[in-house]
Amino acid sequence: MGADELWVESYQGEVLGETLFGLLAEREEDPTRRYQLEMLTLLERSTKVLAEPVLENRRLDRGDTAASVSNATAFADALEGVAWEDFAASILPVTTEFLAKYHQLVELAVDGAELDVAKAYVAHEEALATFARRSSGQESGDPLEAVLGLPHVVAAGSR
Repeated sequence: MGADELWVESYQGEVLGETLFGLLAEREEDPTRRYQLEMLTLLERSTKVLAEPVLENRRLDRGDTAASVSNATAFADALEGVAWEDFAASILPVTTEFLAKYHQLVELAVDGAELDVAKAYVAHEEALATFARRSSGQESGDPLEAVLGLPHVVAAGSR
């Protein structure tokens, strides 16, 4: 897969994540978990926005957003009734897959601006994996600590 396809797939991954976490937040009754899902929604949205200049510079279509939203809606529906810890653990294989793709973006970056965005995508996915491990009980600590420490999430949250 070339860099152009990876950028579009990565962007659409953030569209899917933003939609999924947003839908789950709307449905969550527990205030702490709702807040966590809202912060994951912000994480995905702010990371998606980081790639928009890269897509514009490369003159790339953003991909099939309607399909990503539809898939996210189906995933949200499928997660109904799934225990929180199981949901959190289910995030880990996805983060492993996308970390590999984001590391490829780092290697394929054509300039400093792309490299910065690709590195932010790696940091974003590592923070999401930390959230998943901590929320599923595999690791101790505040699940949102790494997410809320990302500069692009902090900047998006202060708007």
